[in-house]
Amino acid sequence: TPKPEPTPQPRPRPSAKPVSYPRYHPQPHRRAPRHGPSPITYVLLIAVPALAAVAALRPR
Repeated sequence: TPKPEPTPQPRPRPSAKPVSYPRYHPQPHRRAPRHGPSPITYVLLIAVPALAAVAALRPR
């Protein structure tokens, strides 16, 4: 039994109207909230061991 050939489907015609897209509006950069140790923490992490070393080296 031969199968019937499929009938061709009509293709959509190209539109004559130009395509327009909305203007691009980049989002403003938001500053990331600070999550982390403050600069005082770094100062103390360096200063406290340094002061302990100086105190240990002082002549008695």
